[in-house]
Amino acid sequence: MSRAPQIPASADLPYSTMAEMFTWLADEGVDLTGDPLNLEDQELGRQYAICLVPRSGSTFLAHLLKNTGRFGFPNEWMAVALAEGEARETGSPDWDTLFRRVMARYASDNGVSGIELALAHLTWGRQATGRPDILDPGWTYFYLRRRNIVRQAISMHVAHQSGVLHSFQMTDDARKVRDAVLYDTPAIRSWIKFLQDEELKWEREFGRMGIEPIRLYYEDITARPERAVRLFSNVLGLPETPTIKTSTIERIGTSRTDDWEARYRDEDAQYLSALPLHRPFVHTPVSMS
Repeated sequence: MSRAPQIPASADLPYSTMAEMFTWLADEGVDLTGDPLNLEDQELGRQYAICLVPRSGSTFLAHLLKNTGRFGFPNEWMAVALAEGEARETGSPDWDTLFRRVMARYASDNGVSGIELALAHLTWGRQATGRPDILDPGWTYFYLRRRNIVRQAISMHVAHQSGVLHSFQMTDDARKVRDAVLYDTPAIRSWIKFLQDEELKWEREFGRMGIEPIRLYYEDITARPERAVRLFSNVLGLPETPTIKTSTIERIGTSRTDDWEARYRDEDAQYLSALPLHRPFVHTPVSMS
């Protein structure tokens, strides 16, 4: 998906690219000529992006940071699920204006603002602007992935089959749909390949732009969320580390995930044995003492 400029047809939208989205909004009569929320005059201090690989805990991290009130709200504002609504409400006529205005809209009072970026967002931005460079080298970049790519692929498989992505979607009906997903070795391997490819593309993106991100791992953040907040505070220059609040985002894995992981590692052991030779370097866990 990240190589194709078109929005997936599965999104069922009346436009197929981000550029067409702005044209469609104008044709629908949305006023894109002003600044209804007075965002253009807002000055920002530190701006950052969380570059993510899917199913790596970005939603948990974003809400953890948002709840402190000191890091803005780094959501996936340029994703198709949110971009149209943001363009309508901010009166944004193009990609650059929308990007700038959502950063201002969701900044915290101290002028810090962040955004979550997937590779697909960069691709859609390139199509909308005609520029190869979407990332600003002057920003601070965090890069979020997982060490355990098998569990990550299982999470992708379950989410793709059920449509249940986050704990806040977990109604009784959603739980039944999720629990009805069947184990599938080829599907899990396919998702591992997809995730590995996403990791390689991010490394190429960072290398091309001369960016060295602060590297984060799902396992460290979920084990010690307060340490993640302290890291963001130090990197972004906050005078003190804010107190974290309990996140409303919970892990939705179950004991079934443990069983599926053990089964997959047994059934596809030969493939997994070669994976570390091709996957970008995975750092050892940080000390939790």
